[in-house]
Amino acid sequence: MGWNRTAVLLAGVLTVAVVGGIVGVLSAQAALLALALAVTVLAVGVSCVEPRAIPVLAIPACLVMTRVIGIVSVSDVVLAAATAVSLFLVRGRMSAALRPLLWSGTVYLAVTVPTLILNPYAQNLIEWVHEVVLVLGGMVVGYAVGLTGAARAALSSYVILSAAIGVVAAVVAVLSLLRTGAFQPVYLPSLHKNFIGGSLATAAVIAAARPPWIGWRRRTSYLLVVLCILGVVAAQSRQGLVALVVGFLILTLRFRRRAGSWSRLVWLLAIPVMFYVVGEVNTQLASDNLHNSAHQRLTWFSQSVDVWLHSPVFGVGMRWWYTDRFPSLFQPPNAEFEVLTTTGVVGLVGFLVMFAGGLWVLAHLDPVYGTVGLAVVLTRFVQAQFDLYWVAGQASLLWIVAGICIGMQARDRARADPAMWTAPPGRSLTRPRT
Repeated sequence: MGWNRTAVLLAGVLTVAVVGGIVGVLSAQAALLALALAVTVLAVGVSCVEPRAIPVLAIPACLVMTRVIGIVSVSDVVLAAATAVSLFLVRGRMSAALRPLLWSGTVYLAVTVPTLILNPYAQNLIEWVHEVVLVLGGMVVGYAVGLTGAARAALSSYVILSAAIGVVAAVVAVLSLLRTGAFQPVYLPSLHKNFIGGSLATAAVIAAARPPWIGWRRRTSYLLVVLCILGVVAAQSRQGLVALVVGFLILTLRFRRRAGSWSRLVWLLAIPVMFYVVGEVNTQLASDNLHNSAHQRLTWFSQSVDVWLHSPVFGVGMRWWYTDRFPSLFQPPNAEFEVLTTTGVVGLVGFLVMFAGGLWVLAHLDPVYGTVGLAVVLTRFVQAQFDLYWVAGQASLLWIVAGICIGMQARDRARADPAMWTAPPGRSLTRPRT
């Protein structure tokens, strides 16, 4: 027994020494790669002690857009690791409600395969694998978080971090106003104003939903909502404001009794917000400045159609803007235009099926669980009508939240009926064994 312990200790010391040496050498040659390796090793160690930690970290990591080796972001790396851990956590305990969600995502990914064959270049394949992780990986990670009872920690960390970003954005906006006399959009390091607007809008919707299984107090929830909204306003993200209104309206429609007077306030506030957004867009369209965001988007929409016409059925390939095949290099700022250009009409049908299937699944869950997921998915879909869709953390967060809702419902039902926990691999967790 003593020799075994000594051998384990020596193996551990040797491993630490080797990894430390590799990280030390890499830090002098490629600092980001060394950091990524160190974080990976740390993640492996943490997951051995607490397997739920990595899936939980994948949710707040959606706010970290720093690139690793210029190909993927930190949020992508964490999500990939979380997917691997989550598959281990949920083995043999797959909920019947999760399967339609997974099939919806699989349909989209399957119909995009022809564009890989017709457009054989590296960025195309890389992005397809990336989307597999963002969609299916996000669903599985969210389900594992909900099923293992870690939903409160995961969503709380995301919303609190978003609220902190909201406070920083609001302070920066006020200081800019005092310095310049003008209310300028806020850009934070590695965080574009539209990313701030979209991410904080989602966080505000989650906080406003305040599902009972998260366990937040009402005052805490309201404070987080206010701080996140301040961040959206400070960023002056019009698409974030529109998405926020849509998400709040979904919550008030699904929770009419619980919302009470708050429901009427949301409907009243929606009117000036929509007037502001429409007024700003009309002002930009009437302007002689052809480089403002409204005119630029119209130009990009027109150019997107030109690119799409090169291959209307199957598209010209994912991340085509990283190639030199077309004179205009831009990522279309609209979900449908981006999918049309990259995967064609076939891909767009699959994309819409993915969202329709996801919304159908969430709408048919118990409202206590499904409402927050339904609101978040619609919030993100609406924002994507005016901005980029396939953006690392934002493209996975909605499916993570959807998975959490399904996992929490499966967990609570299984706890109410312990026989459900004995379901063998391949059997539905929500269908007791007879």
